[in-house]
Amino acid sequence: MFDAHTHLQDPRLRDVLGDVVRQAAQAGVTGVCSCGTTPDDWEATYRLSQTPLPFVLVPAFGVHPWHARHLPADWFETLESYLDLSPVAVIGEIGLDGVLDGVPIELQEQVLVRQLELAERVRRPVVLHGARIWGRLVDVLKPYARRMPGFVVHGFGGSGEILKQILNMGGYVSLAGSVCNPKAEKIRAAAREIPDSQILIETDTPDLFPAGGRPAAIGANGKPLNQPANLMCVLAEVAALRNTTPEALSDLTGANARRIFL
Repeated sequence: MFDAHTHLQDPRLRDVLGDVVRQAAQAGVTGVCSCGTTPDDWEATYRLSQTPLPFVLVPAFGVHPWHARHLPADWFETLESYLDLSPVAVIGEIGLDGVLDGVPIELQEQVLVRQLELAERVRRPVVLHGARIWGRLVDVLKPYARRMPGFVVHGFGGSGEILKQILNMGGYVSLAGSVCNPKAEKIRAAAREIPDSQILIETDTPDLFPAGGRPAAIGANGKPLNQPANLMCVLAEVAALRNTTPEALSDLTGANARRIFL
């Protein structure tokens, strides 16, 4: 199993990271992509990528739209430096967000476009966030989609029409624990419709805890923290929706992840 989207460097996991890593390996996780979200966590992401682990870890460095407002003046140069340090790194988690107020969409777009232009220039795939603003994300992405080595839309929750556009641009679509919710009709429909060659699965650790999962710990807000070992829950649910076996889907999504990330 390859977990296409995590944040293993998240401070919420610091005290339990050893257990999280061990349980992931025991569950059969053979690879993860761990995404930075702000210049403040890029160093931790890089250090983790240099740490011996029982699975492959692909680092990602990028500015999440939540953090687009208060960036240091040298953020872009710092991003370039981490990509230089990490030849296998991808650019992410980047994108647009329609959930939280406080960061103007115009500013989010400016930061996103700079990173898409960088991805095109340095030939790195990107990992995209588009919560509740998928249509606008697709519009911004279109000029760059075919000029980059590839892109992953993580935690997809858009409409069937948006899904079609992403797939037609050659994007990979990653499904998270939300697919385990019987009421998540759009996500479960997408799980059935994504072609074999473009589907990925993820946990979004430490968020998006799935039904039936095992908590890594209990967060300060009293909610369970997710972990890559819970990819088993996502795998089983998506396999059932696609009328295939978990073993076959694990092989399929693992091959897709290695194609885009490695």
